[in-house]
Amino acid sequence: MASLIRKATQLQEKKREAAKLRRKGELEFKKAKSLTNRSISGLVSLQRKIESSKEELEDVSVVLTPRLAQQESIQRLVAAAEEHLRREKEAKDQTEQELEFAESEEEKSQAKARLQIISDRINELIEEINQRSKTFKKISQSIEDYKKSSSKLSGKIQKQTHSKPTLQNLIKTSKKATVRIAKQVSRQTKQEESAKQNLSKISKKLSELAAKRRKIATQKKKPKRKSKTTKTKSKAKIKRKSKTTKTKSKAKIKRKSKLRKRK
Repeated sequence: MASLIRKATQLQEKKREAAKLRRKGELEFKKAKSLTNRSISGLVSLQRKIESSKEELEDVSVVLTPRLAQQESIQRLVAAAEEHLRREKEAKDQTEQELEFAESEEEKSQAKARLQIISDRINELIEEINQRSKTFKKISQSIEDYKKSSSKLSGKIQKQTHSKPTLQNLIKTSKKATVRIAKQVSRQTKQEESAKQNLSKISKKLSELAAKRRKIATQKKKPKRKSKTTKTKSKAKIKRKSKTTKTKSKAKIKRKSKLRKRK
């Protein structure tokens, strides 16, 4: 029985240790599972951000491409207007010389008329160049802004893309840890259950042994009480026999005494 008690104590300790490890494992499993879920959620969110950034970059590119084409067109028009202005200025200088050296009033009148027309075209060209230059400046600023936005989005996408493998590796690592910890928890649960079952069996045996001992102790006590009763009965019987014998002896003596008197 002592060995059973000792084994029961060992099993109780084993059960407590297994339960402690199981609870610790379950906590680690929850943490690993939570990390996996967060990593997966983070990866999904990151993928959405990458897609969103790519869409924004595409939108910027869609706007930037025609703006660049427009900038080139205005640049060509300004260059053409400047060339036209240069020629008109040369024509003006020539007309002014013709006016200066005109001999007749008719020549002077014609030169003045041409000079007026050339001056009007020069003013128109200057106004056109100024307007197109302003437009060119605005478009150039817009293009610069779009280029900065495009560069920023490209950097953002690159950074997000670089973060992707880190999250993917974290997911793999956490998944492996989850599987490993789940196996540990399962093994510890089985150990705890095994210790519990063995402890239950030993407890049952101890209870049975204790019951047998009580029964044996009870059986040992019963004969003693019977012995006392028997002794009491024997003493009472002896006393009765003694009394009966004495009574018979007295009666016999009395009968003998009477017989003697009659004689």
